[in-house]
Parts: sequence; C-alpha cells; structure tokens
Amino acid sequence: MKKLFIAVLLGTFCLMSAGIRVSYAGEIDLLLQKLVDKGILTGAEAQQVKTETQEQVKKEIAQGKSSSLPAWVQNIKLKGDFRTRYQLDHAKTSDTGVTSDRNRARIRLRVGLDAKVNDKLMVSAGIATGTTDVTSYDAARSNNQSLGSGFAKKPVVLDYAYAKYNPVPWATLMAGKMKYLPWRPTDVMIDNDITPEGGVLQLSKQFGKANLFLDTMLFVLSETEPSTHNAMAYALQGGADYALTDTLSLKGALSYYDFSNVKGRAIDGSTGSNTKMVMTGAYSNTGLNKYSFREITPAVEFGIKNPFKALANITGLGLLDIEKLSFFGEYYQNLDAPNKNKGFATGFGFGNEKIDDWGKWQAQYVYSMLARDSVIDILPDSDRYTGHTGIRGHKVSFQYGLGKNTWLQLAGFRYENIDQSFGRKAPATVV
Repeated sequence: MKKLFIAVLLGTFCLMSAGIRVSYAGEIDLLLQKLVDKGILTGAEAQQVKTETQEQVKKEIAQGKSSSLPAWVQNIKLKGDFRTRYQLDHAKTSDTGVTSDRNRARIRLRVGLDAKVNDKLMVSAGIATGTTDVTSYDAARSNNQSLGSGFAKKPVVLDYAYAKYNPVPWATLMAGKMKYLPWRPTDVMIDNDITPEGGVLQLSKQFGKANLFLDTMLFVLSETEPSTHNAMAYALQGGADYALTDTLSLKGALSYYDFSNVKGRAIDGSTGSNTKMVMTGAYSNTGLNKYSFREITPAVEFGIKNPFKALANITGLGLLDIEKLSFFGEYYQNLDAPNKNKGFATGFGFGNEKIDDWGKWQAQYVYSMLARDSVIDILPDSDRYTGHTGIRGHKVSFQYGLGKNTWLQLAGFRYENIDQSFGRKAPATVV
C-alpha cells in the first residue's frame, strides 16, 4: 500500500510538472532521496518506484496520452540509420567501365519521420544521400554516396514522402513517393533502396494460423514527354504467411507486374542492359527498349525455428543454438520477350531472428541468374553487377552485432556476364 501511494504521488507530480520528461527527472530523484532519508522508503523500494514511474511515463508518451508533452511531439516519431562502407571492385575486363581494382569509401545516411495525423492517417517523409554519385557505375536507385572529389559537400535530397491511411484494420492505402516494396525473400529483382512513386492498396486478414494478403500497386515510371503516355507499372501480389507448427512456417506469394508504355522508350534509371531497338537511317535509337515487360514472379520462403536446439543440448556447442534457418526461392519470367526472358534466385539464411545486441548474428547465401530481358533493368539490386541484367553469380554475407542497433556486415559478390552483347566478365565486389 505504501509503494502504491508513493507511485500515485510521483505520477501526479509528473503530470503537474511543466516541460518534457528530462526537466523533472532530476526532481523525481531528489524526492525519492528525501523519502529514503526520512525512512519512508528503503533504497531498493525507491529504485523500484522510480523504474515503475518511468515505465508508466514512457507508456503514456507512446500512446500519446501524456499531459507533460505537447500532442504534436507525441505524434511524431523520428528514425534513421547511417552506414559507412569500404568496397573493393575487382574486374577482369573493361565491362561497365571498371578496368582495374577500385577501392572505394562510401556512406549512406537516411533520416525520416512519421507524423500521426489522427488514428487512421499517418504522413511519413525522409531524406537520404546518394543521388550525385557520378563517378559510380551504380544505377540511380542506390543511396550509396562515394567519398572523394576533394572534400566536396555531399547533397541530401528527398527519399520518400507519402500518406498512409487505415480506414479499417484489414486495409491500408498509401500514396506518394513511398517507403514500400512488395514482399520478396531477396533483393535480386528489386533493390531495397528503391522508393516507388504512385499508390498502393494493401489488404490482409488473419484466418486461423494463416495471414492472407493482397497488394494492388500503381507506379509512375517516367513522365518525360507530355505528347506521349506516361510509362507506368501496374502490379498485383497475393500470398499467405502460414504457421505450420510452433517451429515451422511457410510464406509464399505470386506477383504480376505490367510495365506499360516502356517499349520503344528510354526509361529513367536504366542500366542499358535490356535488349534495345537498332534502327538504320538518319536516327539511331539504340537506347530504346525493344520489348515490353509483363512479369510473373512466384516466391516462397520456408522457416524453421531453433533447428539444431536438440543437437546443441547434446553437444554443448553454442554455435548450433541457431534461432532460425530459412530456405527461399524466386522465379522471374517476362511474358513479352521471346527469349532470354527468365531468371531465378535461391538460397538459405541462418542465425538470430534480429541483430539488436552484441553477439547476435546472421549469415546468408544467394545464387541468382537474370537473363537479359527477364526483368526491366531499372529495378535489380545495384550491388550485383551494378544493377545489370544478363548476369549470374553468388552472394555471401555475414552480419554481427557490435551493440544495440549497431552491427558489422561483410558481403562478397561474384557475378559474371552471361550475355555476350555487352561483355564477358563482371566485377567481383566485396563490401
């Protein structure tokens, strides 16, 4: 009863205090110390009351119910990440402009905010680096920024800005330049740094152990010539995430993409690796797409929790105490190209569920192949042959937690060009 009274007293004090939580934190400590000095509370009881009070204040702020902070502060969430990176590019030929080993220092900075307008509407915006890496053969989709050029200042520009509306729990509508990508187990077909522009309707519903989802997408690709129709992408993805048992899970999706008005046009962000039109006469339109792109993409991921737990208990080897093991695969086919129109990715990953503290780790291996016209070349991961198609090869990565929200990643890419029209060998990249 005594601790309950003290907790209520402190809670009332917190609500009456002006300013933000930091302004009264020291006063709470002084009050508790006075109560300990007078013998009303023991040191352990004072610490317990302090902890409980802090947790209650945090809970009220998270719910937007704290009277000690302005509503607009409670309704805005700041987030961001920073990455520094050393990258070695090694090439056997002059493909993509790399004629010898290249050592590169690179950074990536992303900062964003989520503003809760009301219980159903959220507005999000973010800025990032990476748009003027002109010395790079990376596609424009990357947020990486190479260092160099005489200590010149690096630009930071709009990365995304969109609204998200939830009229009912099972439906979400997004519009703008979005921090959204359809589900897929790898980034082979679509680079993780891409922030598409347009609108998305997401539907999801839980049925027993299965969560069914359906995403309808409309994206603007290019709006460069007012006299022609915009290049657009229409997409539909349906799938399910199913808990087979307490330790086994299965997630799968079937996606369909229709890239409209891309045939006969040069699309912004293209690496130039899709088949192009070649015309004779006064004009040379070698930069225009020869084919349209209608993609069908099935994908699946099978997960196992604690796969070696029994073996770890028997042997006593901690390395076998793996939280999750997963196997995944994707298939890509462009229905509008007569040949060189297929691709795939397959691999496995294992380690901890999340890297959120010291000693947590994850490892992954992916083998993939993209024929020249299997996917439109404005999308693929820029670390794999700089976003080209007509390639195949391997990726191996390992991540290790160095502390809370901090980790080290080692990744190696070895890809070769399988299309003779723009070279034979690709650069191997280690980051």
